[in-house]
Amino acid sequence: MMNSMKLLALSTLVFAISCASLSTTSPSESPSAVPTASVSPSTTPNVLPGSTFSMPVEREMIEFFGDRGALVARGTKDGPSPYESKISRAEAPSGPWRTVYESDAMFMLEKVSTGRIAFMEYREPYQGGGASSENVLVVDLSTGQKIEMDRFSLSPATYRGGGGAPRRPSGSVVLGPDHAAWTRLVEGAGGSITGVLRVAPLSDPASVQTIASSGEWLAAVGLDSRRLVYVVGGKTEDQLRVREISSGVDKLVATAPVGDTVVFGLPGIDQAAVSGDWAIWIDEARVAGDTTQAVAVNLTTGERRTLDARGSGCSTVTAGSRFFAWSCAKSNGTGEPYVVLDAKTLTPSPLARRGLSYGLVAADDAVIWLNAVAGGATREVTLYRP
Repeated sequence: MMNSMKLLALSTLVFAISCASLSTTSPSESPSAVPTASVSPSTTPNVLPGSTFSMPVEREMIEFFGDRGALVARGTKDGPSPYESKISRAEAPSGPWRTVYESDAMFMLEKVSTGRIAFMEYREPYQGGGASSENVLVVDLSTGQKIEMDRFSLSPATYRGGGGAPRRPSGSVVLGPDHAAWTRLVEGAGGSITGVLRVAPLSDPASVQTIASSGEWLAAVGLDSRRLVYVVGGKTEDQLRVREISSGVDKLVATAPVGDTVVFGLPGIDQAAVSGDWAIWIDEARVAGDTTQAVAVNLTTGERRTLDARGSGCSTVTAGSRFFAWSCAKSNGTGEPYVVLDAKTLTPSPLARRGLSYGLVAADDAVIWLNAVAGGATREVTLYRP
């Protein structure tokens, strides 16, 4: 679990640093270009129709989400256990930040949907040793009331430090309007781990459906009111599958190879993002020069499209109800390495940003980015709803 967290943190840092110098992109430069306003601090941006809501970023805030026009932040104290984490929320137009939930755990794998946030509370014994416990929680973003969906523990035998080991299941959480789905980790002989994918209604967490299990890889990647989208891994092939929650009908919609053609830890089908009828992931195995491919699959028809990822060293794809978005460490020459696509048509969407911005993600019905302000001494997070 901690290995995957370190990879995510490293990826976020690389893209934040690499995108610190941005340029203006014109629609005429490339059919897939994303028009943006100038990012020069001395130039007033040509802001597109819509609304923006910005808040100062507190020192320990790490992840940001949108919830129907509000900003949501996850913060964790930097240092060893206990971690002292909290979920905060700020309402437009001016906040302030209000703490919704806090505990001594590390919060991971957060997902926001319809006024709630789902995440895993990760704890290690204060004396260390590699043991851990995890609670799967859903918290109401207005009241702070929590629902515990599951809890499990792992012994020191499961700990793998230093990296370089073969992949195995790690945690995953997705949240829909009335259900949550997650990967429960089950310890076996010799510290082995099996992932068990579960889904349950928020109104009755004990009514659990077991969807699949794997000792290779297993992750929930999307959930709405009627279907769960997940990835189950094998030794040579990963499968993207859809399970109808009420009927139990399960179908395979896409596959991708694993092994020598994929570098573990880089984005792939195992980190697909889902919005509506589409799932998109970065295929880092397909790189020609500075161009990496993104793959889109329609979950209903099975249609498969290949998209220009606009660069290489790309982050995982993020998805909200209106947009897909990702960034790349290196542009392929057509402009700055940001991509924002309409979630229904997969066509490039124009985007206006201001200041020195980075860390752009799709969330809820908006996009979110960070601005460096006061000469980089402080940060500001902006939620933009076109």
